[in-house]
Amino acid sequence: MDIIISSYKDENHQFNFTHNLSQPPNTNINVHIHDQYELYYFLSGDVIYYIEGQTYKLQSNDILIMNNRELHKPNFESLKDYERIAIHFLPEYVTSFQGKTYDILKSYEKRKLGFFNHFSAEEVARYNIPRHIDKIEKHIDKNSEERHVMIKTIFIQMLVKLNQIFSMKINSGEHAKTYEYDSKIVEILDFINNNLGQKITLDLLEKKFYVSKYYLCHVFKKNTGFTIMEYVIHKRVMKAKELLQMQTPVIDTCNAVGFNDYSNFYKVFKKLTGVSPREFSR
Repeated sequence: MDIIISSYKDENHQFNFTHNLSQPPNTNINVHIHDQYELYYFLSGDVIYYIEGQTYKLQSNDILIMNNRELHKPNFESLKDYERIAIHFLPEYVTSFQGKTYDILKSYEKRKLGFFNHFSAEEVARYNIPRHIDKIEKHIDKNSEERHVMIKTIFIQMLVKLNQIFSMKINSGEHAKTYEYDSKIVEILDFINNNLGQKITLDLLEKKFYVSKYYLCHVFKKNTGFTIMEYVIHKRVMKAKELLQMQTPVIDTCNAVGFNDYSNFYKVFKKLTGVSPREFSR
């Protein structure tokens, strides 16, 4: 059973806040593809979260951030009650706060995919982020006429706090010291993301990276939570969405992201997005 504790959308549908409790969690959650950026605040459960080759065993009050190019999904280690707060927002929601000398979306955009996504409960508490989240939820409950303004200004303060933690992590070299990752997998992820228009097969990856394709399948799934072909297909659809938003013709988009066969592109795109490529581009 999924209980919605609180929820909110801004007037322009650029910001969405949801506080959910699942009893038990839905263990069939598929790979996430969002047009929005996400701030995920973990409250309780038994969850391992996969983001672009990184694996995080979550602790209560941890925060994860993901931009719209990062594949991510949770994996449940047990059926323990699962509570979390998810904030989805479009970059346009905060563009009025962008300055020439300050990037309000620095923590989301100024990093390599799959790096610096995790903010520990200790860091989150040190910067008083839970207090900001509580304030947002209180304004949601009040349903006052000023709540849109108050929620937005509090959220902007949260982004500033995340930027401060992000800068601290970079300056301390924390990622290199704290997180273990398979360098071969990172190389393969980079190759896939830079060659989505090319034919990518297990045989190709085996030859290029000098590793058995059978072992590669095992290690890739272990490190990312996805099969190789699942990852490739989702990344192609994500890239296709980018191109279609730039008004690239549908057939050109199909070829540019490595599908070549339009009927297959159509089926996969509609399955993952819910609309056809032409409908999406309108």
